[in-house]
Amino acid sequence: MGKSEQKRPGDPAKAGAEQEGEAVDNAFDLWLRRGLHQLYDTVAKEPIPEELLRMIEEDRQKKDD
Repeated sequence: MGKSEQKRPGDPAKAGAEQEGEAVDNAFDLWLRRGLHQLYDTVAKEPIPEELLRMIEEDRQKKDD
């Protein structure tokens, strides 16, 4: 490519390519978010085990003392 053919920062073709890249990133982010929700929402909604809550409370008390 000669100097006159090089893309300039304000070149509309380059801006379109950047927008396309952003669209791909957004599509991937959406796909990933949905996939992770499908996999882990049920686990995240489970109640916290009583023993774990007890251990956390004991640790808090030790820090307060």
